[in-house]
Amino acid sequence: MNLSEPDISSRLISSESLRQKLPTIFLDSMVVDLQFNINVISQNVLDFLEFTNEELAGKSINYLAREEDVVQLLQKELAAGYFEERQVGFYTKSNRLVTIGISGFYLGLISDINGRIILKIRNLDEVQLINQQLQQKKAELDKFIYRAAHDLRGPLATMQGLLNLLRIREDNSELDRILQLLDAHAQKLDERLYHMVYLAQSDDEDNAPENSINFNTFEALLRKVIEQNAFVDFLEFHYSAPRENLKGVNEVLLKSLLTNLLLYLLSLPKSKLNNQIFFRLLVEDRELSITIGAHGFFVEDAMRKAMRQEEFIYTDMIHYPRLLNFFAAQKIAWKLNARVNVHFLSTEKQRISISIPVIDAASLGLL
Repeated sequence: MNLSEPDISSRLISSESLRQKLPTIFLDSMVVDLQFNINVISQNVLDFLEFTNEELAGKSINYLAREEDVVQLLQKELAAGYFEERQVGFYTKSNRLVTIGISGFYLGLISDINGRIILKIRNLDEVQLINQQLQQKKAELDKFIYRAAHDLRGPLATMQGLLNLLRIREDNSELDRILQLLDAHAQKLDERLYHMVYLAQSDDEDNAPENSINFNTFEALLRKVIEQNAFVDFLEFHYSAPRENLKGVNEVLLKSLLTNLLLYLLSLPKSKLNNQIFFRLLVEDRELSITIGAHGFFVEDAMRKAMRQEEFIYTDMIHYPRLLNFFAAQKIAWKLNARVNVHFLSTEKQRISISIPVIDAASLGLL
């Protein structure tokens, strides 16, 4: 009885299929043939190498390593079928040397039939940079905990001292005064704790698009915030698009972002006359652009310096309590993938520019 050999050609991975699917589906991967010529590379690897698949297809892996014989290394290591990470150097298109961690496996007959070997590629320089950034963040967090602990212990120590005075008092002549001081320092402690909690949970919302946005509702909300917190001589809203049915931006986070920026402005010392705030909203090119202009609100030099940092430092929140809402707005902006830039035109005049990507580009037609 003769059994015909099964036809497995339809199950083999074609080069075209690899080129189309691997770059976006798999991360940190490189596929080479049995001669270690490059077939296809994952997009994230291409990004740091600064090449395209078309530029590298068919070239030996040694093309990236130059003087280092990576082919010989791979032949030796793959003889055992699998090898753990080894360090090699790859050159980017701009001639920058990158330290690479490379590992892989050889599937024997399967690799022979398909003619391909899969390698895992890690940018070790990037990993080291991430570790350094984590250490910096840890140091910043340690500094914040130390500074915050001292900041909180101040009112507590005062309260303990006042309680001791209560215990040793000879009469009740100063009782009311001591109780007033206790209450004042308890409020101060509560305010500092509130600031920490507020900032921690300011962006505690899902970043998925919510209901369509009605800017009439937003305007009413912001006007109410102003009425409840301060008097402004002039307030204007200008729209370069109809006010309703914007989709693709998280409604809850956007409200919180604008409210916090407005509260930041209203917390600043104001000039006696001509306090002005204006909002301008524009939607175009898959982006919501919001400009907030403010005149007659004073910002000291040290605060301006803290605000120019790309990332806020938690200890700045303790040094500058007036910036609590601004830092909260920054956190919310990061969650929205938005950019917030502050331009100080003078000590009492500033312009805040916000650019927010609209996720559902098709919805722009509704505006």
